[in-house]
Amino acid sequence: MAKEECITHTMWISKCEAVRTFSEMQIWVHKHLIHFVAAFFLTGLPLISKDWFGWLAYLYSYPVSVVIGPVYNPYSLGMEIARLVHRLSAFGLALILIPFFLGELGALREMEIWPECWSWSCFKKGTKDLVDYYVHKKSVPFSKYNLGQKGWIWTVIIGMIVMYVTGTIMWFRDMFSPSIWGWAHMIHDIGFFLAAIGLIVHVYTAVLIPEHRPMVRAMFRTGRLTEEYVAKHLPGWHRKEEE
Repeated sequence: MAKEECITHTMWISKCEAVRTFSEMQIWVHKHLIHFVAAFFLTGLPLISKDWFGWLAYLYSYPVSVVIGPVYNPYSLGMEIARLVHRLSAFGLALILIPFFLGELGALREMEIWPECWSWSCFKKGTKDLVDYYVHKKSVPFSKYNLGQKGWIWTVIIGMIVMYVTGTIMWFRDMFSPSIWGWAHMIHDIGFFLAAIGLIVHVYTAVLIPEHRPMVRAMFRTGRLTEEYVAKHLPGWHRKEEE
């Protein structure tokens, strides 16, 4: 296979200088996820805790007061702006994610996001490998994604579905009973805090661990890793693709 062909048409580039790790669409979606997640958190904080983050509502209403003059209740206006931006962000993210997931369906079986086996012993081994790698700094024969990364991917997918369902119930609260709306509100709030914790862990493991920085560069810029890096840090994936 020619070099140009293997760069364009395959994920594993055995005869090229680099390994295609992420597609251009995956890079593009991941970049824009940052923008939407930032919008969700900045607008969701005053909605979830008025006592702690109500000051953000005054901040959001300030540009409007500059344009139209002093407003009667800047706090209420800021909260309405936060709700509007929060919902528009959810709508915008859906416009990106739905075509993305539909486009990825064709390669769903070949993705490295599935468990390599489903037994309890495999789970224990995967957990031990995580401890050996992150705590004891040992070399572990990881595939493209380790157990923790696969768990994060599926947590994000399922979490997004839950947040969209509960957010829709909250948006159209008049169509549901108070008890259903209350449960949706509570689950949405819990999901918000869990997402914050998960993102902190995700950013730490991706950015602050030096060995992972080439993966960050591949995800946001090049889409590729050197074969030497893959062979050293992802030997399971390297061996599988060579076979």
